[in-house]
Amino acid sequence: MRIDLVCPASEDSANVRNLALATLAALTPADVTLSLRDDTTRRLDPATDLDYTADLAAITVSTRTARRAYELAAAYRQRGVKVVMGGIHPTAMPEEALEHCDVVVCGEAEGLWEQVVADARAGRLQPTYRHETLPDFRTPVVPDRSIFPKKGYIPFQPVQASRGCPFSCEFCSVTPFFGRKTRLRDPKHVAGEIAAIGRPFVMFSDDNIVGFGEHSRELFRELKPLKIKWFGQASMQGLHDPATLKLMADSGCKGLFVGFESVNRKALVACGKKQNSPDEYIETVQRLRDAGIAVWGAFVFGFDEDTHETFADTAEFGIKASLLMASYSVMTPYPGTPLYYRLKEEGRLLDERWWLKDQRDGFPVFRPKHMTPEQLFEGWQSAWKIFYSGSSIVKRAPRVLTTSKVGLFGFFPVNFYQRRLTRLKILGGNKFFRRDRHDHRASRAAL
Repeated sequence: MRIDLVCPASEDSANVRNLALATLAALTPADVTLSLRDDTTRRLDPATDLDYTADLAAITVSTRTARRAYELAAAYRQRGVKVVMGGIHPTAMPEEALEHCDVVVCGEAEGLWEQVVADARAGRLQPTYRHETLPDFRTPVVPDRSIFPKKGYIPFQPVQASRGCPFSCEFCSVTPFFGRKTRLRDPKHVAGEIAAIGRPFVMFSDDNIVGFGEHSRELFRELKPLKIKWFGQASMQGLHDPATLKLMADSGCKGLFVGFESVNRKALVACGKKQNSPDEYIETVQRLRDAGIAVWGAFVFGFDEDTHETFADTAEFGIKASLLMASYSVMTPYPGTPLYYRLKEEGRLLDERWWLKDQRDGFPVFRPKHMTPEQLFEGWQSAWKIFYSGSSIVKRAPRVLTTSKVGLFGFFPVNFYQRRLTRLKILGGNKFFRRDRHDHRASRAAL
C-alpha cells in the first residue's frame, strides 16, 4: 500500500516540519510505503509532483490552506486516488471538506488514523471518523521525523508538550479542536523524544509552554541536562514568577513568542482573554529580559473596542518595551470559533466562506465596528511600518542587545529581515516574496 502525506501552503511561511504528518507516519503500519509532499518547501506542481499511483492521499488542512488543499485534492481524485483530510479546518467544516475529499478525520489523529488505514486496505472507507473522547496525551506516540528530508526546513525541531487550553478566547480555534481541558505530557517522555532527535535546536508548538505551575517547572528540569536551545509560545499566565523564568532560561529557553494580543484592557476582557493585563506588560517583558529570554510580541487588530489610535499605540508600546520582534495580525473569524458565529449572526462577515477566495494578506473578512475594512487594513500596515522603521530599530537596539546572545547576534539580522518583509509583503502585497527571492537567486546562479 502507498500513501502520500501532503502539507499544502497558502503563502510564504516558515519551513517548519509538520508534526501532524509525522504523527500519521508514526501511526502507520511499517509495511505501508509513505511519501511526503510538502508545499511549504517547494510549491507542488500537480502535473509532476504528486504520486497518482498512491492508494491514498492524506492532506492536513488549516483554514488558511483550505483553498490550496482542495486544489491538490482535486488533482488526486481526478486520477482515481482516494483523499483523506484532517486538521482544524475539516474538523470545523466537515460537510464542506467532504465536497472535496472522500474521508474526513475530525479531531486528533491518534486512534482514528489506524482505523482509516485498515479500512482503506479492506475497501470499506467511511466518510467520517471522529473520537467519542479526546485521546490521552500523557505518553503519546512519538512523531516519525524520518519522513522529512534533511534540507529545506528551519533548524528548529518542533515538539509538542501539551494539548488544549483552559481559556476560551473568542477568536481562537485551538479550544474547539483540542478542548478546554489541558492535557499535559509526561515531562520525561518529552525529554526522551528530544534526546532521541539529537539536535540542539527545539521549537515547542504548545500555545503556552509555561502556564502549568509545577508541571512546567518539572519539564524545565528535565530539559536542562539536554543542553538544548529552545523557543516557545506563552500567554501572560505563568510569566510572573522570576524563579520559574530563571529555571526556564537555565533549561535552554532563548526566546518566547508572547500573545499580548492588545494594549486595550476592554478589548481583552470582551474577547475572553482576561488573564492579560496591559498594565503588567512592560514589567513582564523586563522580567523575561532579566532572565535572558528574548521577547517576540504578538498583537491582533480588529477588536470591537479598537479605534483609529489603536495601531500607533500598539506599535509604540512595542518600541517602548524594546521587543526583539513584533507580529501584527488582523482579527480573523475562523470557522468553529465563537467569533465566527457572532459575526455571522450580526451580519458582519463579508463572505461566510472567505477562505475559498484569494485574499490579500491582512485584509479583513468582516466589517469592523468603528472603522471601515479599508481603514483597518491600512492601520494594520501602519503598525508594521512604525515598528520596523529605522528609528524604531535604533531605539530598541540598546536594551535588546544586552538581553542575551540571541539579542546580541540576532537583533539586527531578524529586524532587517522583518523590515524587508514589511516592505515587500505587508505593504507590497507579495505573499510569496521569500520564494520569489529564492527563485531569483537560483536564476542568477544558473546564469
